[in-house]
Amino acid sequence: MSDGMDKEHLHLLIDEEIYIVGEDKGEAQPAAAAEPSGEPKEEVTETVETPAEHVEETPPIPQVKVEKPIEQVIPFAVFHESSNEAEMELLQKIIDACKLNPADYQVFANGFNKEVKFKKALVFVPQAKAFYEPIPYQDSQFLCAKPLDQIAGNQQEKAKLWKALQAFV
Repeated sequence: MSDGMDKEHLHLLIDEEIYIVGEDKGEAQPAAAAEPSGEPKEEVTETVETPAEHVEETPPIPQVKVEKPIEQVIPFAVFHESSNEAEMELLQKIIDACKLNPADYQVFANGFNKEVKFKKALVFVPQAKAFYEPIPYQDSQFLCAKPLDQIAGNQQEKAKLWKALQAFV
């Protein structure tokens, strides 16, 4: 130490018992320390048991088999974005004219949804690669038609849709 104090006088600063813990068996031995009076203390060897760490095992997590729900394929899906009552009546007339069983079709009001599995679909959209022609899609096909508000007052569009639907359905 820099003040001229060495290990011999360290006992003057520390009045508690100091132990050296062995790494191999966890044995604790008192360090060679002297009483404040300057007389060396008797060396006592004690074995201090260190408590073993209590580690709880995580119970095994049971594996739960999650079965994928069977994706129901809808025979005929209709996708539109209309909310007008007159347009909805027109849509119902179009579906009725196709003579579809109510269990065989489903109508979706928020536009095309790629999550829906279908065999065939009628999609009312403002823009398409081809209107009134079947387009292959994954393992199915769909028919694009102009939006209901454009078809409602246009006899030519109604005729194109009807002709395409007769061949499609």
